[in-house]
Amino acid sequence: MTMLDTLSIFTVLLEVLLQGGVIYGWPSIQFVLIQEGYFASNCSFLPGNGTMTPCSSDESTFNLVFTLAIAAQTISSVPFGYILDKFGTWTSRSIACFLNTCGWTLLAVMTPQTAGLLFPAMIFIATSGLHFQVSNVQLSDLTTDHKSGYLFLLAGAYDSAVVVFFLIKVAYDSGTHLTSVFQFMACISVFPWLRTFLLMPKNKIIVDKDGSVGRYGILDVLHVAKRTQITSSVETGSPNTDRSNPGIELLSIDETQNEENELSLKSCLKSPLFWTNLIFLSIGSLRLVFFFGSYISWVSRIHPSDRIDFFANLFGYILIAAGLTAPINGVICDVVEKYSGDSNISQNTRKLRGLFVTMFITGSIEIILNVTVLTNSVYGSLVTMLFFRSFLFGSLSNFLAKNFPLIHFGQLYGITVFAAGLFSLLQYALFLSIEDSNLFSVVNYLLLAVCILSFVHPVLIFVKAYTSSKLLI
Repeated sequence: MTMLDTLSIFTVLLEVLLQGGVIYGWPSIQFVLIQEGYFASNCSFLPGNGTMTPCSSDESTFNLVFTLAIAAQTISSVPFGYILDKFGTWTSRSIACFLNTCGWTLLAVMTPQTAGLLFPAMIFIATSGLHFQVSNVQLSDLTTDHKSGYLFLLAGAYDSAVVVFFLIKVAYDSGTHLTSVFQFMACISVFPWLRTFLLMPKNKIIVDKDGSVGRYGILDVLHVAKRTQITSSVETGSPNTDRSNPGIELLSIDETQNEENELSLKSCLKSPLFWTNLIFLSIGSLRLVFFFGSYISWVSRIHPSDRIDFFANLFGYILIAAGLTAPINGVICDVVEKYSGDSNISQNTRKLRGLFVTMFITGSIEIILNVTVLTNSVYGSLVTMLFFRSFLFGSLSNFLAKNFPLIHFGQLYGITVFAAGLFSLLQYALFLSIEDSNLFSVVNYLLLAVCILSFVHPVLIFVKAYTSSKLLI
């Protein structure tokens, strides 16, 4: 890899860690906002006295903020995916960067009296964070034989972004003013802008037949400037212009030449594996979002109020390790794919066998998460949730990137996450239903049953991987 490739990949992890799945650190920031008195107009407790005793009206409002942010995040994946595929990386990321900066700025100017700003702020931060991850998937082409490892590492960085809200809570507990922390994060939001135009391709990463990577990032910026200068010279009839020099082409590489033989988007959408993957993600996402949204309420029911702060901090500590756990599944996938069967097995079959193992592990961990919640094992559920969160979305990116043309990745990812987002809206209804504590177990038993049904996806992959050498797409 070149220095530019290395720098791009390194800054990817930093960007996604700071601005990716920040919204999933919601329990940490919810604790802080409750202490500050946000949405407390209908509650009887006094904010700022160190007690963590939210009333039901403020609990449901906070949950609504989280639910809408997650829903907007997933729904936005469709237009963002379309813009990424059709108009290129710079265009789609510019929109994401703008939303991200606006989100942190709104938090910086927000007060308990203007708590309504929390709704658009979290929506902007959540939607931009997801697109930062999606737009960086294409850089997996820079990693050659370690593509799965990179994709799962990217997913791990996205998961570990929960550390942002956790560190905000730590800073708040140490006496730092909440507004000052948000202002600092608003300044940090400049970083994705710089990465967009200096370390990301204008359109898409282009890999030639010999494995070499085409021009991108700062090289693209310099090429545009050089092309503008040459065009100006041609128009003015400058005698110094050498049109025969192949190093100063006025036209960029025609990407359509590499796409003529690719599978169409319509054919991808007809794949049974695409739809079972969509169902698998939708159910897993609902299970995960419900856990995040109900975590504080659940812990409040089974532990004394003076222990809630401890469990809110524990939640943050646990999820910090997501960046370490996510690559595990990617390494497993690469190893199985490399050493699966003899040399007569096709590459597509090897891919399916590797993906089967990752999907089976992810689904099994999902079942264990349901069991730990039903048995009121907070510690067990946090550890299990850590692995499930990092494996779930890493498996999604890995599955789509390896089984379908990369030129359709943005739209396929967008459609999948969009459907999962609509399904996860059920989380708010489930949360309202568990205000009656007797229904909490009923809801979780229902989720357990649905999660078991989602195993149709790894089963279908297994059947295809071990009964046919052709890839089902």
